[in-house]
Amino acid sequence: MVSFFAQPPVQSGLVPFVASLVLAVLLLRAPLRWQGLAITGGLLLAVLSTIGPALMPLTSTRKIVVASLGLPMLAILLDVAPLRWRARVGVVVLLAVLALLWVLWPVLLRRDPGGAALLGVGLALYVAVVLVVFARLGCCCARLAGAAMGFAVATGMAMIMAASALYGQLAFALAAAVAGLVAVRLWRPGLAENDACFGFASAMAVAVPLALLGAAASVYARLPMTALPLLALSPLLALIPLAAGRPAWLRVVTAGLLSLPPALGAIYLAWQAAGAGSSGYY
Repeated sequence: MVSFFAQPPVQSGLVPFVASLVLAVLLLRAPLRWQGLAITGGLLLAVLSTIGPALMPLTSTRKIVVASLGLPMLAILLDVAPLRWRARVGVVVLLAVLALLWVLWPVLLRRDPGGAALLGVGLALYVAVVLVVFARLGCCCARLAGAAMGFAVATGMAMIMAASALYGQLAFALAAAVAGLVAVRLWRPGLAENDACFGFASAMAVAVPLALLGAAASVYARLPMTALPLLALSPLLALIPLAAGRPAWLRVVTAGLLSLPPALGAIYLAWQAAGAGSSGYY
């Protein structure tokens, strides 16, 4: 049994999917702001099965985990606060950029000021774009589901190509966690017609970890910076309102297909940059 749960497909696929599925059922009648807990819970179990519960030493990966679990919780609180949509998004984006700098600080300190500023600004822009796009997708359940799963799988594949198996596992775990929530929320009679069935916190539960993983992989792994614009374009294309008014499953598939071309481009660039390099753990 121990060897079964030690297998990467179980750790990054079955475990987060089942955890998210169970939490989604328990949260079925809860307010929309709480639905993101299913995704965060799935990611948490994936982290426990791959990295373990220890926080020390505080490596770059553990910093990403702390930010990925903490910022969606903050997004739930912001949903309650009397703030406008732009203010809520702005707060989360600012804190995500600060978390990124926290993750990259050891590398930035070793660079000259100009190079460090250029790297920090470029990666901060990537994180900000991904979070804003997913915040916009949060108001449309089907498009968010398709874009989130497509973006998570694309990021995971790019991480594998970029020689970071652990980052790839975490990205795949997020895809599985989203699938668990979708299985309950989107295909239950009466919920599929509710376009706002995920909410802001759910969108951030996906966007924050994937954005930080992608940015960190361009520094700590072999993901080329040129792949990041294509990754950011992947969920952006899902905003195109194709298949509007169609069945929920068709809108999910359409959003996923729209995000596919730039995702494939990013995966190709990662494969090309890494060459025949073997996967590593960070």
